Amino acid sequence: MKLRSCSFAAFSIVAILFAMTSGPKSQLSGSAPVTPGSALTGPAVLDDWANRFTSLGASVPENALRTQVRTTIAQLAMFDAVNAVLDGPYRPFASKPASAPGASPEAAAIHAAYIVALNEFPTKTATINSAYNTSIAGVPASPEAIADGIVVGEAAANAVLAARVGDHRNDPELEGYTPGSGPGVWTPTPPAFANPQTPFLQFVTPFGYDDPSRFRPPAPPALNSRTYTINYNEIKDLGRATETSRTAEQSATALFWSPSASALWSANVRSLAGSMDLLAAARFEAIGIAAVTNALIACWDAKYTYMFWRPVTAIRAGDTDGNSETEPDPAWTPFIVTPSHPEYPAAHSTVGSPFGLLAV
Repeated sequence: MKLRSCSFAAFSIVAILFAMTSGPKSQLSGSAPVTPGSALTGPAVLDDWANRFTSLGASVPENALRTQVRTTIAQLAMFDAVNAVLDGPYRPFASKPASAPGASPEAAAIHAAYIVALNEFPTKTATINSAYNTSIAGVPASPEAIADGIVVGEAAANAVLAARVGDHRNDPELEGYTPGSGPGVWTPTPPAFANPQTPFLQFVTPFGYDDPSRFRPPAPPALNSRTYTINYNEIKDLGRATETSRTAEQSATALFWSPSASALWSANVRSLAGSMDLLAAARFEAIGIAAVTNALIACWDAKYTYMFWRPVTAIRAGDTDGNSETEPDPAWTPFIVTPSHPEYPAAHSTVGSPFGLLAV
């Protein structure tokens, strides 16, 4: 049941970009051989490598939320690289390396993403080198400009990676999860009864602020409260697969928002950036993608703090919650398959909230 105090991470965007960080220099270096390729310029360069991170994460394979953190690191590295080459007025995330006049910002962005990819997906070196080979060969600039951009991109990527050392993005998947039971407590849900999704995410260091618990909302309503009772009975009707008063429009709206919140909002960010120049797009995507990730981290902190049960569990066990107004339905099935993480707070509204500020 989508309890209604779940937009708390809207404020995560405020502190996101760009607090200065520092750390020891990383030693990653190197480039793949270059052969001719098709040209990508402007925001297309950024999106090309962001999509490559999505594909690399799926091929490992790893959970998409872990890949989201890695993609955020790449976005920040690309921004710092482009900001340095174009001598942008913006505060960097980790560094603003010195750049030779005339260096290619596209080459800098590509190489920054490449260095991050090698660090994040060490078993996919051949795939990454092949992608880099094609990508850098298509840069519409002189060999000298490309070489100068590569130098900046490498320095920018290494500074971001150094700033993220020890950020817990590689922690075990189930870190922080203790199975529970009883009224109000999340347990694996049908039909897969899968392990919870990425509880480790609650421990990942946010981008630009210190502690996700600062955005943690109050606990969900007590099971015998009026608010819980209203939510329970509303979801029991509107959320069920069949025999519901849900309208066709409500069904269509639910289906529209049913994909991953991080995927939906990351796509929106990239779509908006498509009409910008490279520097503006690099900054906008860095802020937007980091906002998605920061909101997820804060949301997961709350989800795994409260471990609140899902409607499919609550409604089938309505006779165990101590509330005489929540009649159980042992056969209740939701309209959309339940995601494998605790109910409260809602990820979609948490992740979407920062974009009201971006739109101002």
